[in-house]
Amino acid sequence: MDRRLSRSKFAARILLALLWSWLAGTAANALEPIAVQPDLERIEITTLGDAYEGRGDSLQVETAAGTDGVTGRMTVRSSVPGANPNWMVFALTNKTDKPMERWLTADRYTVSGSGTVWPDLDARRIEAVTPSIGFVPERVKSDKADVFRITLEPGQTITYVAELSTERFARLYLWKPIDYEVKTRDRQLFNGAMLGLTGLLAIFLTAVFAANHKIIFPAAALVSWSVLTYLCVDFGFFHKLFNLRPEDNAVYRAATESAIAASFVIFLSTFLRLSMWHGLVRMLIGVWIVAQLSLVAVSVIDPRLSATFARLSFLAIGGAGGMFTLYLAARGQDRALSLVPTWVLFLVWIFAAGMTLSGRLSGDVVVAGLVAGLVLVVILLGFTVTQFAFRSLDPVYAGAPTELQARSLALAGSGSIVWEWNIRRDEFKVGPEIEMALALMPGELSCKVDDFLRHVHPTDKERFRVMLVSAQERAGVKIRTDFRLRHADNSWRWFELEAASVPNADGRTLRCVGLIRDVSDSKRAQERLLHDAVHCSLTGLPNRELFLDRLKTAVARAKTDTTIRPSVIFIDLDKFKSVNASFGLVRGDSLLLTVARRLQRHLGAHDTAARVGGDQFAMLFIGEQDARNLAALAERVRRSLRAPIPLANQEIVLTGSIGIAIWSQEHTLDDDLLKEAELAMYRAKRGGADRIEVFEPEMRRDRDDRIQVESDLRKALEKGQLKVLYQPIVYLPTKELAGFEALVRWDHPKHGMLNPIAFVPVAEESDLIIKLGSHVLMRAAKDCAKWQAELPRADRPLFVSVNVSSRQLFKPESVQEIRHILGRNIVPRGTLRLEITETLVMENPEQAVEILETLRGAGAELALDDFGTGYSSLAYLQRFPFDTVKIDRELVRASNSGSGAAIMRSIVALSHELSKKVVAEGVEHAEEAVFLRTIGCEYAQGYHFGEPISERDVSQLLKMVRRSEKRLQPRGFFRPTTKSKKSIDTTAPADGVPVEIATTGLAEAANAKPQALPARAVVRPRQKAPAQTPQQNGAGKPGSNIVAPPAGLAPAALRETTGRPVPPIPQSANPPTSQPPRQMLAHNGQVPMAQPVLAPMPLAMKQPLAEALARVVPPGGIPSPASSMPPGPPFELPTAPVAMQPAPVPPNSMPQGSMPPVAMPPAPTTSYAPMPPPQMSPMPPPLPPLPQRTSVAPPAPDFSNLPPGVAASLARLAAGNRTPQASPAAPEVSDTPTTGGMPAAAKSGTR
Repeated sequence: MDRRLSRSKFAARILLALLWSWLAGTAANALEPIAVQPDLERIEITTLGDAYEGRGDSLQVETAAGTDGVTGRMTVRSSVPGANPNWMVFALTNKTDKPMERWLTADRYTVSGSGTVWPDLDARRIEAVTPSIGFVPERVKSDKADVFRITLEPGQTITYVAELSTERFARLYLWKPIDYEVKTRDRQLFNGAMLGLTGLLAIFLTAVFAANHKIIFPAAALVSWSVLTYLCVDFGFFHKLFNLRPEDNAVYRAATESAIAASFVIFLSTFLRLSMWHGLVRMLIGVWIVAQLSLVAVSVIDPRLSATFARLSFLAIGGAGGMFTLYLAARGQDRALSLVPTWVLFLVWIFAAGMTLSGRLSGDVVVAGLVAGLVLVVILLGFTVTQFAFRSLDPVYAGAPTELQARSLALAGSGSIVWEWNIRRDEFKVGPEIEMALALMPGELSCKVDDFLRHVHPTDKERFRVMLVSAQERAGVKIRTDFRLRHADNSWRWFELEAASVPNADGRTLRCVGLIRDVSDSKRAQERLLHDAVHCSLTGLPNRELFLDRLKTAVARAKTDTTIRPSVIFIDLDKFKSVNASFGLVRGDSLLLTVARRLQRHLGAHDTAARVGGDQFAMLFIGEQDARNLAALAERVRRSLRAPIPLANQEIVLTGSIGIAIWSQEHTLDDDLLKEAELAMYRAKRGGADRIEVFEPEMRRDRDDRIQVESDLRKALEKGQLKVLYQPIVYLPTKELAGFEALVRWDHPKHGMLNPIAFVPVAEESDLIIKLGSHVLMRAAKDCAKWQAELPRADRPLFVSVNVSSRQLFKPESVQEIRHILGRNIVPRGTLRLEITETLVMENPEQAVEILETLRGAGAELALDDFGTGYSSLAYLQRFPFDTVKIDRELVRASNSGSGAAIMRSIVALSHELSKKVVAEGVEHAEEAVFLRTIGCEYAQGYHFGEPISERDVSQLLKMVRRSEKRLQPRGFFRPTTKSKKSIDTTAPADGVPVEIATTGLAEAANAKPQALPARAVVRPRQKAPAQTPQQNGAGKPGSNIVAPPAGLAPAALRETTGRPVPPIPQSANPPTSQPPRQMLAHNGQVPMAQPVLAPMPLAMKQPLAEALARVVPPGGIPSPASSMPPGPPFELPTAPVAMQPAPVPPNSMPQGSMPPVAMPPAPTTSYAPMPPPQMSPMPPPLPPLPQRTSVAPPAPDFSNLPPGVAASLARLAAGNRTPQASPAAPEVSDTPTTGGMPAAAKSGTR
């Protein structure tokens, strides 16, 4: 029980202690009243009251204790619901025995502490004041502050709660009414003085501009008017002048601050003439001014945002203006110098304004000081500007200068010094500027004539003395000379003297007066120009003009001195343009400099080495008599050029083509020796790189011929004498026409038809190769478009191949032209093939890869031409984006041997592994065509398939093919039907040729009508072939015909189809409508039993085009492509059948029941020169079938004639193909040779 009682007492004590501590805290936290003394002018309530923030719309506070010590609680609600205002709570007590009246004030705007970023502008500060007891304080009317009248009775203590209107706590003051009014009157007096000074300055500057039209005065007046407007807003006069609402004073303040900033930028750029600087500076200043002026408009929308940028811009204006002013002042600009004091004061004002805005400086004195400082800056700006309005100019420029003043100014501006010669005293007098230029003592050149001549150059001394004597003896003479004077450092400087004698009354010359000036710089420039005019600026070697001058001198001496025999070595660096393109011009210049230094090592005391062209050098040797020594010297020069040159961490080897010419008495012109050496050099270059040639007289004709060919070729391009012929390209698996290769020929008016080999090398040395290539390319594209319209093929359209030269490939205009042709859809994508040689792409491999990728992306197919004759590196097949590999004719001809056949198989297999198609060119024999087809070669071209023909002949051929295809199309109920095996005619001969072929052809051919064909047409009149019964599994069916080959079709076409030699068929004047057989005969002459029936196919698509186009040339013979064709009338075909001589047929080679041989028509008579008839070899008996291959490996092919890179690769590939394997049945070989021996067509003139 006692324990419980002790616990209760302990708890009671704890509760009493807690209650006591709460009461003590409450008494300590109670609001302390502010005692109002009668003699205090102002009390700051902000620091003595309690501030409340974020208490909602109502505030409940405890009142201050009165005289009886009793406190209460009061609740105050905001005037605007949901405003969540800030509150200021304070208590006032009157301890006197008299009532007191005080004014509670809060300025609506004060500079101190307003801030720079998002500043606190004009706004109402106190919304309402609520007392704890008594009447609500009355609001006193004021435009610049919120004023409330508070009355305190004697001994009364009242608690006030002030509801604030802004986010920031305003500074509240309790004023005596009389003191507040005195303070307001004093401020108005100060404001009036500032407004008066600023207004007078603005009016004065405006009036000065009316009298002196300089742009600096309106700029300064703009600053004054802007500051005046701001002061009116700050002093509260602005809204009274224009009867505006005082609540919008924040907008006016932000706008005027932006206007002041903009006016300072305008004044700075105008006064310092910054617009005369660089265009970029002028543009930046213009943008800055526009941005500052735009802030004036922004102030209407958001005053605080506008004021923020305006106040920050003062820092930029002060900094940028200070830098411009100091820079121009350092350069001596008088305006900048006069602006320095004003701008220093402006920078001090900006610093003080920043400190005040941040709240670090406060008080009425600080605010008044800022206003006064701004007005002082404006006044100083006015004074600075005014001095330029009324400042007197220099006396020389005050009025019109006198003649003496003008001459003095002209003399000072020309840099000339007065020179005087007193003849009577025999002494010179020179201005001190000359002595300063020569670093001499003052008065050292004002001396006697002999003493002056000691300073003259020895070479000029005698000439100068003679000039003085001449001037002394003759009256009225003018002196004009130049001479050199010694500098103090023993160097020489050039001076020019112009003087005239001054005669006295009796006409005697007693004095000469003139001008002397330093012309050393101009003399040095003149000497440098003279040296550069006759020397190479890169290598320092003499140029062509100086070389010819020295050559002329040497030739003149050689005519009188037999010991002198001039000789010239002309050097041209091989493929230096590709070096420039690969390594750049800077490194190319370094290589030229190295070559020049190496050539100079071979010169004697009287020899000359010169750079006569971009990559051409010439060497003149004077005393070399022995030709053997000269040849040895040229060999040493060649070896020195071949020495490796280290450049960019690699070694470069240059070679040169060298020509030698030795002078003889036959030379008439001075430059003949150089021209002869150049001709010898070109002969060496045509023979290959790194060669030496000695001039021979017959070389002159080469040069003359090349000039004439170039001139004629230019005219040929303009007159359209260049003809584009097309050689067929056959798709070997189906023996159908695949496309053509464009080949250019020149129809020369004098020399007849010229091959490209006669004019393409000349075109490549000039700009004609670009025009020639563009002509061939555009013509081929347009012709190809016509062919595709004539013979449309959806799956495999006809294409055209065009050769491209190196100058055309690496020319941006040519690449754009090719892309333009493909972009305009002149030809579909993939039908224009560009043939490019290996040597061409190796001139600049990196650029070639980029250009080829561009062309391939544009839609052109790329073919690597002449593969096997150049580098033949297999790596290039993968590196360069080629679609087709074109095997050179030499490899095709070599395929008759075992090693050549193995090489061909390897190339074709490798190309197929790399997904590239293969074209074989130069196919002239049927055996070659059969071999290429067996190894999988896709395309072939050559005289076996046809010679180059004109576009007109191509169109005729395509029309006949199209008509044949239309006639072969089945129509209506007459579609062919298949028969059973029982309907096979057993009367067919043993060799598989149907009887109908031999019995029904002539009757139909006799009824044919004549049809006119163009001269030298590709397609001759055809005869109807004997009818053949269509076969089903080897049986024939009546109602089917076989088309006879045209007159231009070689017999090999039919031989390859049937496997048997076919006798000639008499020609008919009109080609009949016929159909080819539906299926091919087997190799053994029997009809295959399991072969499906094929759709009808035209003859031109079934037979090789070599035979189809072999007889385009008249029977008199086919001229060699390298020979020119004499002009003559066009060849006309006979319109009636003519007897033809039968070709010799071996025994047992004609099938039974076939028609007898018919004589061939004779050659027509033309005006061409007679040509020997072609040698027709007798047709040998059919070749026996090839034996089956055994497992014995064939002998290794011979790759010794190929380049090392391709030889090694093909040897490895051939070794992998020599594994023993079973071989399929050997392909059938033609029984008779072709008309063979026909040379391959020359390539297009574009390479």
